[in-house]
Amino acid sequence: MRVAKTDVIAGLPAPVARSLVRLFRGRPAGRRLADKLLQDNGIEPVDAVFTAFETAGYLEKIDENDGYIWWETTTSGNALAMASFGKPISRKTADTLVAALVGRARAYNADPGKPLYIDKLRIFGSYLQTGIDPLGDVDIELSYGWRTANPKSITDYTKASGKHFSDYMDELFWPEKELLQHLRNRSTALNITLEDIDLLTPNSAVAYTIDDDTNALPPPHERRLVGRN
Repeated sequence: MRVAKTDVIAGLPAPVARSLVRLFRGRPAGRRLADKLLQDNGIEPVDAVFTAFETAGYLEKIDENDGYIWWETTTSGNALAMASFGKPISRKTADTLVAALVGRARAYNADPGKPLYIDKLRIFGSYLQTGIDPLGDVDIELSYGWRTANPKSITDYTKASGKHFSDYMDELFWPEKELLQHLRNRSTALNITLEDIDLLTPNSAVAYTIDDDTNALPPPHERRLVGRN
């Protein structure tokens, strides 16, 4: 998803709207940080903002206790959280990015030290429409799973990264974040989602699957993919 900084989304300037949904992407959260973000940008009343984002389909309530509401992003909200303000890219550039992405997936799955494995990468969106050039970005669905269920192995791997984590959740999700960073390789034109795109579109194409990668370590016998049954 690519938007312009001058766009207005659910009543907010696009940069503020993207920052807002990023606070809720990947885990449920309350409104303390969101309220501060909106107030710092001179946007009030904040209740009206959340109503607008819920109505527009970017956020949904998942729990309410004593008047305190927990929110999380929807599929549309996740797409907005990953939106880029960059310039469009040519189809030739997109082809190069996809080829390099597949190469990085192969390298990741061949590394015995990684706690995760990439099961599949599927392309969807405008890249599949050959008549479109330039493109806004390249939309990719990532399916991955865990090679190990040993908590100590995962903790040891995370600590070995040398990263400082602000809380336990950031530490817990580091392997996933690292994987996404590895695949994106700092490219703002690769829009990688963990959403099940079959819920969004019937059109997709497999760019990579571990089953066809002869150099990859075999996936665990019992596959349980993140976000899927």
